[in-house]
Formats: sequence, C-alpha cells, structure tokens
Amino acid sequence: MKPLTTIGDLLPTRRELLKFGGAGIAAAAAHAVWPLPARANDSRKTVPRGTARNVIFFELAGALSHVDSFDFKENAATLKEWDVRKTNTGIYVPHALFPRMATQMDKVAHVRSFVSHEEVHFRGQYYVQAGRQLNVAFATEIPSIGSVVASELESRRRANDTFPTYVSFNLTTNQVGAMSTGFLPARFSVFDLNPDEALKGMTLDQKATELLEERWRLLAQLRELNPGRLRGLDKSITGFEDFSATAKHLLSDGRWPAAFRIAENDRKRYGNTSVGLSSILARNLLQQDGGTRYIHICHNGWDHHKEIWTRKAATNHYQLIAEMDPALASLLEDLATTPAASGKSLLDETLVVCMGEFGRTPGPLNFQAGRDHHKHVFPAMFAGAGVKGGRVHGASDADGVKCVETGWQHKQQPRIENVVATIYSALGIDWGKEVRNMPSGRTYVYVDPLGANGFIPTDELSNIYA
Repeated sequence: MKPLTTIGDLLPTRRELLKFGGAGIAAAAAHAVWPLPARANDSRKTVPRGTARNVIFFELAGALSHVDSFDFKENAATLKEWDVRKTNTGIYVPHALFPRMATQMDKVAHVRSFVSHEEVHFRGQYYVQAGRQLNVAFATEIPSIGSVVASELESRRRANDTFPTYVSFNLTTNQVGAMSTGFLPARFSVFDLNPDEALKGMTLDQKATELLEERWRLLAQLRELNPGRLRGLDKSITGFEDFSATAKHLLSDGRWPAAFRIAENDRKRYGNTSVGLSSILARNLLQQDGGTRYIHICHNGWDHHKEIWTRKAATNHYQLIAEMDPALASLLEDLATTPAASGKSLLDETLVVCMGEFGRTPGPLNFQAGRDHHKHVFPAMFAGAGVKGGRVHGASDADGVKCVETGWQHKQQPRIENVVATIYSALGIDWGKEVRNMPSGRTYVYVDPLGANGFIPTDELSNIYA
C-alpha cells in the first residue's frame, strides 16, 4: 500500500481498517452491561495462578485426527513413511508429519483425556469460543472468552496501550465466525485480522497523521457542542465510536505498522501460509507490547470425512499438517527465545493452548477413506507461563476410542470449561465470578458448572504445572 498523503486518502484507510479487523463488533448486544457487576461466588473458591500476561489460543478448527498425531495409536491407516518414533521426551510422534513440532515436545504438556459436549462443528466451535454450550434462548447475551478477558484486563491497560486487548486471525473462517461481545460493551470486541489483507500495510506518513489529528479534534469539538446527541441511540453507535477511537490510536502508533513487518526468513520458517503469517503476527504483537493480551489463531479446514490421507485430494491432513507444523513450532521457538520487559522470555509470560473442538474416529478409515467426528476422548497441548513441558496427562485406550485415565484429581474427564478456567487462572482472573443482572435476568457464570448431563468440575488444569 502506498503512503497516505491527502485527506481523501484517509477515508479509504479507515474502511480498510474496518475490513482488516473488528468483525465481532457487528453483533454486539443492544443492552450492554458495564461496569461489570461481577462478584465472586463464595461457594466456589478459586485461587487464580496469575503466571501469564498473555494467552495464545491456536484452534485447529474441524478437528485434527488425534490417533494419527499427538495421541498416536498404530492403526490400519498408519503408514511406514510417517516414521513414528519417540521424541527425546518419550512421546511417540510421526516425525515425517511433524518434523518441527517433534523438536518442541520438551515445551509442551499433553492432556489426552478431553471429552466434548458437542459432536457437530458449529456447536463445537461455539463451545470452544464461548467456553459453554450453545443455548439459543440467550445466545445473544453470551460473550466470547476473549471479550471477557478484555473486560477483566481493562483496568491493567497502561496509558500507552493502544492495541486491542483481544485480537484474532481468520476467526471468521470457521462456522461460528467471530462471536460478539454479548452483554459486554462493543469496545471489548475481537479485532479479527485477515493476515494477507493486514500485511498490505496501514501506515500513515507525517502529513496524513497531522490531517488525521486535525479531523479528530474537529470531531471532538462537534461532540462537545451537543454532548447528548448519542443519548437514547442504539448501543452499536457507541460501539462504533469506540472502534473509531481505537482505529485512530492504531493509525498514529508507530508500533502497530512495525508489528506487520515480516522478514523473508520468518516467512520461510513459519511457512508462507495464512496460519504461518498469523503466527508471525501474533508473535510480533506480543513483542511490540502495545496492549494485546489474548490472541486467537484459527486454522480451519481439518474436517476430512473423506480422503484424509490422500495426497492428490484437494484438501487433506498432509496439507493441513504441513501448514500447522512449522507455524506452531516456530511460534514456540521464538516465544522461548524472545526476551520480555520483565527479563523473562515471552513464552514464560504467555500461555499457549492448541486444540480442536473434538477428535476424529479411530481405527480403520471409513468407506470414503476418511475419519468422522469423535467427541469421547481427544487431546490438547499447553505450553508456557509455568507449564511443565515433556509431560503427558491422562490417557486413551489402546485404540484411542475412550478415556482410561483422566489425568487429574477428578474421575470425570476434563472439558473445554476446564481449559477456560486454566486460561482465566493463568491471567489472574477469578473464574468463579458471576454476573447476575444480564438483560434477560439470567446469571452468567465465568465458567459454568452445569454441563449437558449435570454438574461438572470447573477446576483449572493444575496438573499441567506439575
């Protein structure tokens, strides 16, 4: 993109910025609740860990085949060319499929005992993003996990924190899209980025910056002339005002365009793919330390009911793994070697979670040479922020069909709710909080103890730290 030099150039840039990010603002609830009247539930004692400043959630939307990857089980589909062998941590991984991630197992804690409430993609991906089951009766009130994080961390934002707290990449590509802020104000919306579009640039030169500042002063003066003009209007108008302010701050902060500069060597290491570029940009945003604290990377397309291991197929697991492996491995490598302001590494300050919405059917391939949905047991990976790598918690049976060891203090298998509790705990957020005056009159619990078939544990996954 060429530098902007005229007033006329400013308006297209604003439209571009709206296209690059902020998709979650569109469906914000009309009746937002703020300040957040959240209070602790005395019957649910929680002690937030507070080991992380940041969280990166790396979503494998569509579901990776667990038995062919990070909960490997030899089965009728296993090929010798995959070169399955132990890593230096004793974890079996198909090295030919995951040559880069195989070197990162010392940083990763595996939990192989998850179960999901859901077994269809739309509901499963909603469950991952919202941290609870879909209830259509009051779905418009429910915020995403990232929006709750943004609201909770607002008091920690510094004067020079101009970046959105909650940023995502390609979240609009999954079946749910980017969730709204629900009962929270629109300013806690996700800023969803398409990396290919974002990398075209959003830089203003000095003259354009001065024009932007002049226009902003004029708008402020107009607001002062009629301060009550927004009173009684739809909350989305206020949300747009908030988003406009965010856009203005970003366009005039030199750290923002700096975060979108990518070295050619990084393109090669991460893989010059959408998920690779997203991972580089996630790293860069944290390096710039401009206020972004929760990043959701969506790597979509893993739903291979047919031709899962057919190389000539239009899409298959070979292709998706070849995108995911260098992206996630390079991200872990760079976070571990990048110093943070505290003197620690960025990985020491960042909890990284990688998982899909469920697993895929174990054993022989189906009649279409693919694998179907399997919610009964599947894994997730955790790294950073005090997580002890090179460990495996929980276990599936010899075929990967069912859980035989939950891997924590409960007989029940862990669920998405426990991942959410772990995220909140790592960020120092009390996950037992409740909001009791939503517009519908219902109570919103940060981590809901009511599951599909009764009450479920809402503990964090403390075992990954031990």
